Amino acid sequence: MQVIQIKLAFSNAYLVRDRRAILVDAGSPRETDKILTAIQKAGVHSRDIALILHTHGHFDHAGSTAELKRKLGVPVAVHINDAFMLREGINGEIKPRNFEARIVKALVPNSFEICEPDVLIEEEMTLTDFGVNGKIFFTPGHTKGSLSVWLNNNEAIIGDVMMGGVLGGALFGTSPNYHYFIDDLNEIHASMKKIFSWKPSRLYVGHGGPLGYNEVLNRFSKEL
Repeated sequence: MQVIQIKLAFSNAYLVRDRRAILVDAGSPRETDKILTAIQKAGVHSRDIALILHTHGHFDHAGSTAELKRKLGVPVAVHINDAFMLREGINGEIKPRNFEARIVKALVPNSFEICEPDVLIEEEMTLTDFGVNGKIFFTPGHTKGSLSVWLNNNEAIIGDVMMGGVLGGALFGTSPNYHYFIDDLNEIHASMKKIFSWKPSRLYVGHGGPLGYNEVLNRFSKEL
């Protein structure tokens, strides 16, 4: 199994290659070509992609989903609580956690091409039917429908449960930090505890990263 980080303008997408492959998150609008180029460069044929999975429904994680779905011809999965974002092409309510985050919020686009999800996830779900040895877990807090993926190589893709560094991961990207936007801090902490219980060797985040387990534990354990 291999996790390939695809660095995009505002976020990361991830290609998980196992018996088949899945794409986790789909970047901002107009990033389809960059994602497809990264998939090709990784030596993965488009016919081997089995699923586009979203850690959540914000524009920088679902902005190119509709076009990728058309070009790849694969199902799209999202948690049922974030499905409205894809269907309506909106971010929903965004709650900044501090003054810096309020400045960032003012710069965040709030529309992208709509896309009807094919798979609505409500709780834990295996990925074996899509050719990947891993499971999807519910890890809300950033949004009400945030998801994380635990893989059997003991790595995890956790979306925006946390991020690396500052300025969206542009600086100090391997230093664990809270994301700018938090829907519910108590849920974020509960999701962190769930993720810590897996003891993943590496955590792949939506911005910055990847993060080491010990560094993440040292950063957040006193606040949980």
